[in-house]
Amino acid sequence: MIYLDTSAFLKLYIREEGSEFVQQCLESQTDPVPMPDILRCEFLNALRLKVYWNELDHSMVDRLLTLFDDRLLRGQYAVVEIDGSRRISDFRQLSAHTASLGCRTLDVLHVVTALQLSPDRFITFDQRQRSLAGAAGLAVEPATKS
Repeated sequence: MIYLDTSAFLKLYIREEGSEFVQQCLESQTDPVPMPDILRCEFLNALRLKVYWNELDHSMVDRLLTLFDDRLLRGQYAVVEIDGSRRISDFRQLSAHTASLGCRTLDVLHVVTALQLSPDRFITFDQRQRSLAGAAGLAVEPATKS
């Protein structure tokens, strides 16, 4: 199973650098993309931010959300539940890396969520999250540019 953080998931809807990589990753698997609440909420807000930044208009966001809902109904995404008490415990432990990596709360929550799901691959384009996921033992992609 592949875990997409928001920086990767958004590339399925907004064409930008890395979009082809994410699409190729998904074509190589048959499992639906896990859809925890954190990803769903952050994706929605990321689209709304693009309106604020004048990168998208409201009608485009509505079309993208309709596409998302259709994919969810077709089973391309699987809503997953996360153990809340374990999440807090794991968060406390993993957030110790924040002092050296500068992680945001959502970085830590994504990695904690992925750890519960045990993905084969953790896809992110966020450098701090990449560092944290690697420190947590996850197989992080894409490889960084040398």
